[in-house]
Amino acid sequence: MTAIYRLVFIFMIAAIVSSCASIPSEQVDSRVKGWLGVNIDELIKYWGLPSNQRQVADQKYAEWLNRSSEPGNAAVSIGTGTRSRHSGIGIGLTLFDLGGSDDVCSRLVRYNQAGMVTEISWQGTKKYCLEITPDREKIRQNKAKIEKGAN
Repeated sequence: MTAIYRLVFIFMIAAIVSSCASIPSEQVDSRVKGWLGVNIDELIKYWGLPSNQRQVADQKYAEWLNRSSEPGNAAVSIGTGTRSRHSGIGIGLTLFDLGGSDDVCSRLVRYNQAGMVTEISWQGTKKYCLEITPDREKIRQNKAKIEKGAN
């Protein structure tokens, strides 16, 4: 296989892997908005205490602001190659910070005087927001299994 074909093959694999890794906004919307209609106390039970709360007229708001920082990683790589009767080995080492990633997720909830959640919006890193927001449907299924086993 020539070098050009190898390069094309590598780019194709990279494109396939990166397309699998992206999370659609609709998936995050579904997870976050699955909590509409619950009481704010139940939301706090599963999401933890909000970062900020405020009241405007008869509407109350709670915001969960989460941030995660990951440092860059150093890398070491070893490679080999052959050409005709010649062989070679190469070793690579990064000597600088590759730059980490900052993941942020802000979830804003509006609830009424009775404590019922009436609106939820989110913004931030899709993957991170999906990871930190509990799946309400799975929680319901687990509760049903526990109740069924208790009876």
